[in-house]
Amino acid sequence: MRSRLLTTFALASVFLAVGAGPALAEGRPPDPPGPGGTAYVDPEGNPTAGATDGGASTGGGSGGGGGSGESQCHWEVSIEDDLLYPIYDVDTLTTQHSQTGRWLQYWCDGIGVVDVDGFFATPEGGLVDPEALALEALESIGIEGPSIRTSPSADGRLYVRIPTWMWIEQGWWQTYQATAAAGRVTSTVTARPVSTSWSMGDGNSVRCTGPGTPWRPGLADDATDCRHTYRHSSAGASGERYSLQATVTLQVTWTSNVTDGGTLPAITRTSSVDVEVGEIQAIGTD
Repeated sequence: MRSRLLTTFALASVFLAVGAGPALAEGRPPDPPGPGGTAYVDPEGNPTAGATDGGASTGGGSGGGGGSGESQCHWEVSIEDDLLYPIYDVDTLTTQHSQTGRWLQYWCDGIGVVDVDGFFATPEGGLVDPEALALEALESIGIEGPSIRTSPSADGRLYVRIPTWMWIEQGWWQTYQATAAAGRVTSTVTARPVSTSWSMGDGNSVRCTGPGTPWRPGLADDATDCRHTYRHSSAGASGERYSLQATVTLQVTWTSNVTDGGTLPAITRTSSVDVEVGEIQAIGTD
């Protein structure tokens, strides 16, 4: 059930809420038309395009033509654009939006506007929650696990007492976006990677701000904060290898064409590679 609503017309405020008011004596009104429907009239009383079958009027709320003693009822547009005439949730003061921007009311001749399920305003096409729409977009964003790189290369062998540099491939470390829509309402989520937590497999962990620095000849060891020096070989570990795992945290924000948006809980993506860590044997000479 929708929350109580408040709509603002210029300087006048009108509550669209559950309350005492005219009601139909017979049955429930027919469901309102969907987006682009033909069974309501505009604010000037003109049928919408295509309303040629008498569907804009029902007798006594029963959905059919009524006799002369019955009230003639129809759906009509009460608000043409909820961006121009905002509708607010009374409890949260957040704006409410229909799929088309239009809101309908059920009007009966001789009675006036009657409530439907306790409400005097019905969102055409249904009510849209922009934040929930943003969550839908986030589910579809499709971010794979990060691409792990190391020096020495994880494809070969890492070594005890030699610093291992770790970083995330630059092509993966980017801003991701996805958009979801419901009618004219759209919400876009943006996910930005901000930090990486490395589990080295030997019981140690390293946390880095950013993706890390790719190694290249001539760089000093302190040119990166994403490095680790193994003290023990992986001999004796499962499969004679350590599991090197990278977990990236991404901050998530969202925007919408109908409201300001905000932040969503951060998300993470994780990848791992198995690495062999060996020892360099010193060879003595006379």
